[in-house]
Amino acid sequence: MEVNRTEKITFRCTALEKAALAEQAARCGISISEYCRTLALGGRPKERYTEEERELFREIARLKGTLQRLNNYFGGRQYREVFEENQALINELKKILSR
Repeated sequence: MEVNRTEKITFRCTALEKAALAEQAARCGISISEYCRTLALGGRPKERYTEEERELFREIARLKGTLQRLNNYFGGRQYREVFEENQALINELKKILSR
């Protein structure tokens, strides 16, 4: 059910404050009005992840899965080989996170 908002509240701010509000609202994927309304009513608007951030999460999840498969496969045997494989994956993770 859609709410029909008929009342209006106006407040003054500087051009810099307005720009900051617009930027923060855009990061959350909502309008400035919705952003201010959420804050005024005690909410905390959540920023959305960028496509680049989502891609990094996918890469990290892939590497995590590889680490888990390696550990499950060896099950504590041949520790040195598992350690070296994990070390290579950790180095790859560090490269991803340092972007």
